[in-house]
Amino acid sequence: MLDLHNRINESLDTLIEKEALIGSELRGMLKGFKEEKTDVGYSFGKLCIIHYEAFSEHCNEDIYKVAAAIELLILSFDIIDDLQDQDAEYSWSRTPDLSLNTAVAMLVMASKIIRESNFEHKGLAVQLLEKYALLSINGQQLDLLNYCRDEQSYLRMIEQKSGSLTAMSCLIGETLAKGEVSTQVEEYSKYIGIIQQIKNDIQDLKKWDRKNDLLNKKYTLPIIFLLLTENSVSKSVKDYYNEDIVTFMDNFVIERELTSSGAIRYALALKNLYKHKALQFLEDVTMDNGSKDFIKKLMK
Repeated sequence: MLDLHNRINESLDTLIEKEALIGSELRGMLKGFKEEKTDVGYSFGKLCIIHYEAFSEHCNEDIYKVAAAIELLILSFDIIDDLQDQDAEYSWSRTPDLSLNTAVAMLVMASKIIRESNFEHKGLAVQLLEKYALLSINGQQLDLLNYCRDEQSYLRMIEQKSGSLTAMSCLIGETLAKGEVSTQVEEYSKYIGIIQQIKNDIQDLKKWDRKNDLLNKKYTLPIIFLLLTENSVSKSVKDYYNEDIVTFMDNFVIERELTSSGAIRYALALKNLYKHKALQFLEDVTMDNGSKDFIKKLMK
């Protein structure tokens, strides 16, 4: 997978450098933002490539450009999300107006790169990018509104917000190879995004800082579970979420309650349920063991 990382990284550098419709200032910000995220890896682009290779009888070098395009879209969404949440320490948070413009440029470039590729089914790929990008944006809107306060509505929201992006990456690779998508790939790729989001929700509660969802009065699966319990700790959390009530939050007590009440176990159980479903669909897909191992790692 290191080779895929390097190929995607090289394609990103080339595409940013050769885009004739942007000036030096915008190009410089694109390069800088891309470099800040390089260490995170290119899992979305890799998903695109391995699904293309799984269903294609020959290799088209443009697949690395398409993978880079997907990573540009993902980075643009990350930037916009950070600007909305105002809780990141990346350089784009210091210049939100210019950074937003850069993120919009990335979105347009992503579609443009795929449309200008030499794949037979590039039109279908662009349609998939537009469909799942819009679904993800709608999920992000629901998340920002903080409306999803029960298990089912929350799971539907993260399916759109996060599941759509992993589905988009896998399905674009598949459709470029054979001109159609399969139910199996659509289902397990969507579940990967849900699994990753639940993991993030659990992790965010372990740090008592400005990214902590509870401090920000956000609703996630562990918090929803905690709020349904009936004890003094859950009452203090409910009071904290109530804008009309001022209450003191003891982080040590809250952290202990999240564990002892079963809130964390509940979220982990749902994550494992989606993992089980995803693995069942993955078993029905013909793919080399290395690619399957990479996909399985995203479900841990």
